[in-house]
Amino acid sequence: MIADESSISGIRGLRVRPLTHGFGAEIVGVDLNRPLDDATATAIRDIWIEAGLLLLRGSGHDDEAQMRLSRLFGEMEPAATADMNDPDNQYMMTLAYDPSDPAPRFQKNYNVGGIDRAGWLGWHWDQSFMPTIVRGAVLRMAEPAQKMGETGFIDAIEAYDRLPEALKQRIEGLEVVYEFNPDFCSDQFGFPKDIRALPLAHSTKAAGYDFPPVVHPMVITQMETGRKVLKLSPMHARTILGMDKAKSDALLTEIADHLVDPAFAYFHKWEKNDMLVWDNWRLIHSANGVPLDCSRLARRTTIMGDYKVGRYLDPALDRNRAVKRLVD
Repeated sequence: MIADESSISGIRGLRVRPLTHGFGAEIVGVDLNRPLDDATATAIRDIWIEAGLLLLRGSGHDDEAQMRLSRLFGEMEPAATADMNDPDNQYMMTLAYDPSDPAPRFQKNYNVGGIDRAGWLGWHWDQSFMPTIVRGAVLRMAEPAQKMGETGFIDAIEAYDRLPEALKQRIEGLEVVYEFNPDFCSDQFGFPKDIRALPLAHSTKAAGYDFPPVVHPMVITQMETGRKVLKLSPMHARTILGMDKAKSDALLTEIADHLVDPAFAYFHKWEKNDMLVWDNWRLIHSANGVPLDCSRLARRTTIMGDYKVGRYLDPALDRNRAVKRLVD
């Protein structure tokens, strides 16, 4: 747990402040406009493992600074949505919403909580519909929204720790079946009950996907610390492997409602060129979206990884087979 600014020492000019209770840290005093020495890079990685989420504010304002930060955590991978990647840098994705754009990249908007929103995403961890799971991501808000636009995070280590002991024992060894599902109004566990899709402003060609069902444990262990993680991604979870549907639905509802309790969430209010780095094996995240008349522009890099416990439901499929990887 990142308790206070004295949690690290010995690195000249580097300080850490907690973002919220129990997880998340802001690192102060890092200059990403130049290469980092090995001691500073190691300290940043160590804080990331401890905190799960890092904020760097005022540390850099361009793609190169973001790339330099991303490289600290591993190799990057391009998003499969190639039209969203920078033509000169396949690892840098643009996530933009412009209300004046006549042909926006994503056209499905939602009403949540009585507000029409673009870019809304419910709670999830990235690529739960794949057997191999990316390590994390770095998001930089190049142009924050004038209204809303917060990104939410929940620590699944903390969520596991606050489970009743009987429920911990009940879910130990259970596995969840995930299947890619772009329709957020199809009874996802832990999603708002009042969500509804808005009519499409433009007709679109249905995208083709090759994502057979996959299986992931409901509980994993953080390799670096031995802490247990409640590894449920509400967005694409469909059923508990081998369990009767009614019992599965009831248990997934109970676990998801516990996990996404807003009392334990951190919602980041973006400032220009803030950079957030999250641990995708530990945190779930969400996006509040923006009003339909409000623009925003973000840049994202994705950090490769594989925690090696996911698999396809069909045992005949090779978990390492080549497929396009989408970012949720």
